[in-house]
Amino acid sequence: MERKQLRRLIMPLLAALFIGAAGAVQESEQVLLDGDKASFEPVSTELVEINGVPTLTKTFELLPEIDPSLLREEPFSQDGYWYRYQRMDKADQETTDTQPVQETITVDAPSGELADVIGQFPATRSYSKDGYTGELLLDVQSIQVEATGYSTVTDSHPHTVTKTYELAYNDRSLVPETVQADGLTLPLTGLSWSETKNVEDSDVPAVWTATATYSKTTYTTREVADGYRATAAYRGEVGKTSIGSVVYTVTYTGSKIPVLPGLDPDITVLQIAFAAGLAVLLILVLIWRYIRWHTARVYVYNEERRIHDVVSCQYVRVRTPKLRLSALQGHEETEYTVILRRRLARRLVGRDIAIETGGEGQHHVVESFVGSDYAFQVRI
Repeated sequence: MERKQLRRLIMPLLAALFIGAAGAVQESEQVLLDGDKASFEPVSTELVEINGVPTLTKTFELLPEIDPSLLREEPFSQDGYWYRYQRMDKADQETTDTQPVQETITVDAPSGELADVIGQFPATRSYSKDGYTGELLLDVQSIQVEATGYSTVTDSHPHTVTKTYELAYNDRSLVPETVQADGLTLPLTGLSWSETKNVEDSDVPAVWTATATYSKTTYTTREVADGYRATAAYRGEVGKTSIGSVVYTVTYTGSKIPVLPGLDPDITVLQIAFAAGLAVLLILVLIWRYIRWHTARVYVYNEERRIHDVVSCQYVRVRTPKLRLSALQGHEETEYTVILRRRLARRLVGRDIAIETGGEGQHHVVESFVGSDYAFQVRI
């Protein structure tokens, strides 16, 4: 490729690259800022100067599940300053939800008396469930005692009556066999005799005293509780604290954007430097590709390894194509294989390539070919 042709190709590309880069920088920043504002609108924005440095803070209030990294903006320009991210501060906004709660507790009771049962229940009870916590108070009026089971008990009731009788004879038949007492007919169960008075001037008793015992046992049954169980209610208000939202304060520090004299104020040094860097990179790529296309590779067959080794890569001019094989050492009386890349070979079709061998010079005329590369042999 001739220099004029190369210049004609590079100059329009550089011009387009400069114009496109400046526009791309501004457009990419604008799209980023517009996208952030559309998704997360700050609740407040404050611009202050700290130690001579403009500091811009944006405050957002988001739900806890939102990723705060989405708030961070790439460097952006505003009012002649270039702002860069410095830090992000976070503050959780807690909310407390309250609700009334009642818990019923059941314990074993020593008896059915309230005085014996109330000691089984503490005055307060801690509550923790589903994120709600608090203290519940005992409702004394809610205490109830009930039997856990019953058994039958039989009670005996003895009835005994003692009566005395004064009789003329100590004859049992003179003593009544039953008496009525406590609404019951009691049978005679015991009898004793004693002399009360004798006949005058005689040892013969004139009156006998009979002491009679009447007794009978009755039975009744009743149900007796085997145990007691007491229940009581605890009541109170519990609360659950959660993070309702998160306040993020994003801080950016600014620096004055330098403006080149004589240029549009909207075009900054940074934009020009960015475009220039891209242009230099493009030029280097073009030069590398140009040299690569115009490089011929020289191979020699390696008997030990049974492969062709590259022994030289040489730049070949299109106007005056030439190869220097005289500089190769240690390959005397060797056959070399020269491969030209397709683009170079097509431009050299019909041209004579001068080959320096260190002795008698050789020539090779490039012929028409089909394929990707062009190869020919040179024997020294």
